Amino acid sequence: MGMNDASPDVAPIAVVVAMESELQHLLHLTTPVREAREGPWRDRFVMAGDVPLIALCCGIGMVNAAAGTEHIVSRYAPRAVLNYGCVGAHRRDILPGDVIIGDGAVNHGAVHILANGDEYFPGQEYQFAGEEVAQTELATDPVLRDLTIAAARDWAPDPWPQGLNLPPGIEQRPPQTHVGRVGSADQWNQAHTRIDTLHARHRTLCEDMEAAAIAQVCARHGVPFMTVKDVSNNEYHVLTELVGEIDVLPAEEVGRRAAELLVRTIARIGMG
Repeated sequence: MGMNDASPDVAPIAVVVAMESELQHLLHLTTPVREAREGPWRDRFVMAGDVPLIALCCGIGMVNAAAGTEHIVSRYAPRAVLNYGCVGAHRRDILPGDVIIGDGAVNHGAVHILANGDEYFPGQEYQFAGEEVAQTELATDPVLRDLTIAAARDWAPDPWPQGLNLPPGIEQRPPQTHVGRVGSADQWNQAHTRIDTLHARHRTLCEDMEAAAIAQVCARHGVPFMTVKDVSNNEYHVLTELVGEIDVLPAEEVGRRAAELLVRTIARIGMG
């Protein structure tokens, strides 16, 4: 099977997410066609209107994200790869329920720890002995980014549940949409000084554990990539309890707003 696996006329769009709790929101907005199993991967073929999609839950983390994306790109040759899911905010004014339209992704974990303990981030040109180690800063596809921005113009995300992951002193407001960078690494940062450093260094609005890895695999294959995130937590306001079962990520909320915007974007992409 190749690019025509989902439709005889057009290559599918792939959607890669980290968690089943995130993926369920896309599945509720699309029509199921069939499923396929290959090794650890469960490929879900669905239709968003008349647009064929292949949805994959890759698992949490950079390695899972890269492996899942490599599978779906090499197996089905999608015309684009879209990613969505929940993130933690990198600015105090970005609140749970807000949506981030990614204009780029950066692997902020690709740092050198120097002998004196300082950090050196090599940036885009990450090479060693003349060999490229990785692309650490990757822009999203400008056409997909602009379509997503256009899809958000007349759209208002659903209100975030009152008081969820917010202290009483923060006034609840309608969710907002932001455009900016998504930071990725196998980290969950809570220290305010660390988040401030990452935001200052990379101009990131939020952090996840997948987007930059997906972007890197797409870049190597020359496949357009776009990411849309919704904010589930802001450690400046409420520290997440990371020991034991984490209930800060309610399944009925995480990824729901990002999935809705992504479906609106897919409608604009259409069959072209």
